[in-house]
Amino acid sequence: MSEQIVTALLSGLVALLVAAIGAALTLAQQRRERARWQTDLKSGWALDLHKARLESYPEVFRILGGLSHATGSPLTPGTAGRVALALNGWFYGPGGMCATATARGAVLGLRSCCRHWARDGGPRPEELYGWRDLAVAALRRDLDLPGLESYDFRPGSTILADLRRELEDEEKRRPRRSAGGGGGPVGRPVPSVHRGPSTR
Repeated sequence: MSEQIVTALLSGLVALLVAAIGAALTLAQQRRERARWQTDLKSGWALDLHKARLESYPEVFRILGGLSHATGSPLTPGTAGRVALALNGWFYGPGGMCATATARGAVLGLRSCCRHWARDGGPRPEELYGWRDLAVAALRRDLDLPGLESYDFRPGSTILADLRRELEDEEKRRPRRSAGGGGGPVGRPVPSVHRGPSTR
């Protein structure tokens, strides 16, 4: 083989190698940019979703306040009917569009329970406050506000003691989460919700 052919072959191989390395680097750069773009998109989406929840969730908490005994008026089937109508309006508005499936299911369960009580009358259904507490817990979790307040106003209650109690509660709940569960329609058992002293 002549020296010119060997030189040409070597030049061609070097050119192919340089082109392959350039293509690999370009592809890697495109993948990094795509991953960065996806991360930015997901972060922006999560921020917008959280803002939408912060705007629409106060209304549902106000509606749920109608089921509290602290209002001073007795809880009646008529009150439950008004709460059911208000929950229906919230569910088919922005709130229902940005809530998680768990929160929507809890709100629907409470709405159904209130509607049945308003329609059938009689004593207050036992599962009413179970659904209410489940809805509050799910909505708070959507806002990254886990747990319900204990309303412990004793002088010895400190932030450190509250944090320790929250961590212990989280440890107690952890096995229950992995076991599954979930709410069912009215008439089926309502999942237990960890809460402090009753705020009804």
